[in-house]
Parts: sequence; C-alpha cells; structure tokens
Amino acid sequence: MTYTLTNDQIVLIQQAKDKVRGGCKSLLIQGATGSGKTVIASEIISGAYRKDKVCFFIVPRRDLLRQTSATLKEFGIPHSFIAAGLRCDTRAKIFVCSTNTVKNRLKIVPDIAVIDEAHVGAKGMDKIAARYKAAGVVIIMLSATPWKLSGRGLGCWVDDMVCGPSVRWLIDNKRLSEYRAFAPSTPDLSALRITAGDYNGKQLSEKMESDRVLIGNSVKHYQQHAAGKLNIAYCVSIAHSQIVAQSFRDAGISAMHMDGETPDDERVRIIKAFARREIMVLTNCDLLTFGFDLSTASGMDVTVEAMSDLRPTMSLALQCQKWGRVLRYKPYPALIFDHSNNIRQHSLPDADRVWTLADRERNGRGDSEKTIPVRMCSQCYFCHKPSAICPNCGYEYPIIAREIDEVDGELAEIQIAAEKKEARMEQGKARSLDELIAIGKERGYKNPVFWAKKVHGSRK
Repeated sequence: MTYTLTNDQIVLIQQAKDKVRGGCKSLLIQGATGSGKTVIASEIISGAYRKDKVCFFIVPRRDLLRQTSATLKEFGIPHSFIAAGLRCDTRAKIFVCSTNTVKNRLKIVPDIAVIDEAHVGAKGMDKIAARYKAAGVVIIMLSATPWKLSGRGLGCWVDDMVCGPSVRWLIDNKRLSEYRAFAPSTPDLSALRITAGDYNGKQLSEKMESDRVLIGNSVKHYQQHAAGKLNIAYCVSIAHSQIVAQSFRDAGISAMHMDGETPDDERVRIIKAFARREIMVLTNCDLLTFGFDLSTASGMDVTVEAMSDLRPTMSLALQCQKWGRVLRYKPYPALIFDHSNNIRQHSLPDADRVWTLADRERNGRGDSEKTIPVRMCSQCYFCHKPSAICPNCGYEYPIIAREIDEVDGELAEIQIAAEKKEARMEQGKARSLDELIAIGKERGYKNPVFWAKKVHGSRK
C-alpha cells in the first residue's frame, strides 16, 4: 500500500511549514481521528530525512510503535527505535520512540521531535517539552483532541496550532464513515463522586461491573442490529472488560478481552484474528482508545464497524477518541451503541467543536461547555439532532405543552411548533400510501414505507 496525500492534508502541512518558517518552534497539528495525522507526520519526517536532520517520532504506547513503523516503511523512510526491548541503530537519523523511554533519556536531543497523541502522558510530556524547548528543538505535536484528559490545554507545551477539517466535513467528503448512533440503555451515575473532573474510578468500576442488565443490553442490541460486524466494546476496568467479553461468548458471539498486561505477541494474534472475523467483539479498558487503527495494526484492509460504549466519561477528549476508532472510512454507516450516556454528555460525534490551546473550562460535574441538544427516539433509540420526527423510524414526537425558561437572559425553546405544524400539513395533503412514502423518502427517513403505512393506517 502507498499513500497519496489528500488536498486537505497538503494544506495542513503547508500551514505547519509556514508557521515554522515564521519562527514558531513548537506547534500542534489538530486533525480528527482518521484524517491521516500519521501520514502527515510521515511526510514531514520524510522532508527532515532528506535534509539529513535527526528526527524522533514519539508515541505514548508500545502498540503504536509497530503502527508508526509500518507507516514510515510505506514512505520508504529508514528508521530505528528508541524503546525498551527494541534494537537501536545509532547510525540512523529517524527514530520511532516510546514516551516512557525518551523521558528517561533526555540527554539525547534531536533536531525535530514529532509527538503523536500529544494529549496522553502528561507527566512525561512535561519533562520532554521543557527539555526540548530549552535545547531549541522544533516540536510538532499531533492530536485529534488537543486537551489533556483533565481538560488542561496543550498551550503549556506549544505556542501555536493549525487545525484540519471538521468531522462532519470529513464524513461528507468520504474521508470518515457516516454513522448511526443509538442509546438503548444508560446507567444512573448521579450518585457517583467526581474526581479530577471525571467519574470516580473505583465507584464507576463497581457500578458498571455490577450492572448486568446494562451488559446484557449491550449484547442484545449487538445481536439485533450489528450481528456479523466487527465490534469494539469500551469498558471501565479490566474486570468489567472480562465480564463483558464472557457475556458475549455466553450468547454464542466470539469475543476476546485485551488489556495493558496482554503480551505484545498475544495482542498481535488477537488483533489479526479480529481482523479476519474469527473474533467478532474485542473488549478492552483504555487500550484501544488512542491511535488504534485496525487496518495498520493487522496489516489488512479492514476497519472497525461498530462500538458498544460501556465506558462513561466526562472527558470530551477521551470520548472523541473512542468514537474515532469506529469512524474510519467504510462505504456504510458505523454503528454506535451508547450504553453510557456519553452522547447526552458530549453531543453527537460530528457536532461542531472549537479546539484551542487554552484550558477547557470545567465545573464540578465535568466540562462546562454547552453541548448541542440531542434527541433520542423512545421507539427505536436513535440519536439525532432535534426535530419533530425521528429520521430513523419516522416516529412523530407528541406535542408537549412547555414553558419557555429564561436562563442568563437567553430564551431556550425545547420544541418548535411551527416545524411540526408544517410537517403535519404536508402529511394531511397526501391522499394515498404512495404519496406518503414519497414524503418519507424526501425527508430522508430510514424506513419510509414503515412510517407511511403507520400514518395511512391511523386514518382508517
């Protein structure tokens, strides 16, 4: 496989080069998961190699060492490693490095440091950034979500940022997959303490491990809506991940658990079996979240098709990373089953978001940024932007008397009566079943025939 840069990648690389030429020596490149940040980094490193510069490509996890190395090979870039257990050829100019190893070898300084998944590994990155800045190293950081999981901005490490296209633009231009999101069941987390801006880990683990109804629902909805699709389940603890994997197996679905203690060769074996569909569900706890690309990791042209989200979080950065694993491009929609209330917490995966280097404002219950309202259909559990009718099954939401509440001087309406009235008038003018079906198709309903028959039958 060879890589051809897309126009938006070329523009982003040029913007980064212009910043560096203008005197910026520490820069962050923001790009949505699946937009090709590793390819962008490889192109930058290729230029450094041609200029005989020493360049470190630093990644936070061992499994990303192999993925990054595979991409560099596709670019024809000779390289070695600076990572525990891997041979280091000191004659090389380009090195793929582990964050944990580099932070303990700060006497060795490159000309250029490209740092992937920059939001991960705060303590180690503090040391690396401070040392490299003092030494005049050109620092290029990469992240889809340029906030640490705590909400702290990456302006503490870099001086400027360039941003790639939005998730919605990438979907519309077939760079990422379209998706369908459902929230069939969610846990009650109101009694959990908040620690460092997220749910208390111990309490969350106890809650999710004991909620066997929720785990059972995740299996049921996979069987009903995603059977035969490659599914990743995100869990809150190793024990939770093992319980979920066993629940899928008990239902006759091949499933395996992976965690940070799984040996490297065993991880490779499991991932390849997953890619070959010998395993249909892969459960994990914070392992397949940052930077995981099934195609590169397995060496096969395959992508994750569905996700069962059983990992509640108040961190927008973490949630966007999880969604990113299933949104890699395929010619059919990814399926997202939210069993964690994360869509209500953070809005839809393709909601417009503004990324900055500043700290993310937070309050006692997580991020304080207002999220775009999301409606969840009570009939099919489909999640969508507010509308009078569910675009998936055509269910018409009942008109509910409401009050307009004044909040900080702004008026917020929950439903727009005019839109409902217009929709009803259009339906009323349709005299036949075929006319109703045509309306359903024009509105983009997933099941226009089902909706039309329901409306037509109610007139009898």
